[in-house]
Amino acid sequence: MLLTGPFERIIMTQSDLAFLYEASIAGRPLRFFWPPAGRPDFPWVAITDLLALSRLTQGQQQAVLEKCRNGPFREGFFRCVHADAILTACPAIYARDLCDGLSEEGHMDPVIIDRFIDLNTKAFKAQAKGMPDRAPEWFFQAMGAHVDFSWP
Repeated sequence: MLLTGPFERIIMTQSDLAFLYEASIAGRPLRFFWPPAGRPDFPWVAITDLLALSRLTQGQQQAVLEKCRNGPFREGFFRCVHADAILTACPAIYARDLCDGLSEEGHMDPVIIDRFIDLNTKAFKAQAKGMPDRAPEWFFQAMGAHVDFSWP
């Protein structure tokens, strides 16, 4: 769900997270998506893919996903389907914070996080090709205002 106001929520559907870019880390996929509802934002990433690269067991990964989907930032975690896989996607900034926390606890290799950051940059460049032809500061102003410019 997307938080759109103090008490209003919009239920997001699978089609709201359109596929953007895919790469791999250590032979495993890392998938990126367009932000939901066409809002100006950085790419979203399949946190499911990143957790699979951690040292957490599958049970621990599922517990983390459940906490993310039901915690205070739940509006930033959506389930989506891509290539017959059910994934949970979130803003890359949420994923980065989660990965940093896992790394601090010894559950994720910092090299994986560095690779994720590099791939996130590539995903953003792919996303930028579909953005309106405007000065770069427009994007950051639009993000702050959550203006919908009907991106793909």
